[in-house]
Amino acid sequence: MTEVVRTEPALGAPGPGTLHWRYAGEVRGYLLLVKAGLLQLMHPGLGAGVEHHSDFFNEPWERVLRSVPEIQGVTFDYPDGAATAQKIRDYHTHIKGTDAQGRRYHALDPETYFWAHATIWDALFQMIDLFDHPMTEAEKEQLY
Repeated sequence: MTEVVRTEPALGAPGPGTLHWRYAGEVRGYLLLVKAGLLQLMHPGLGAGVEHHSDFFNEPWERVLRSVPEIQGVTFDYPDGAATAQKIRDYHTHIKGTDAQGRRYHALDPETYFWAHATIWDALFQMIDLFDHPMTEAEKEQLY
């Protein structure tokens, strides 16, 4: 078994030399964005937030092209990625309401926020597995 050297800071943004830095900007990852977006919309709170607070359904590609560079900035604005992440989070503070079933939602609800991140990580894992190489368990752990 190959030992993976942890180069990413435990609580910091991934920086140069990390697996995340190497793969997060890979353009083939865009091929999996549709899947990630559909999975995100399946979460009741996230789907309701997009429906009520976004023009995504009228301009999906424009919305994606505005969002992806900022999301990638969390990594590639190194060493200021944390500021980019906070800016993105702050965009979502007002996204709240009640869905069609009468359930309250908020974009920053931990479950909703985690789901959005999980779909992006899943797309990154799959992109590496499909287009670069099958990842070892150690690489998956390091990337996570």
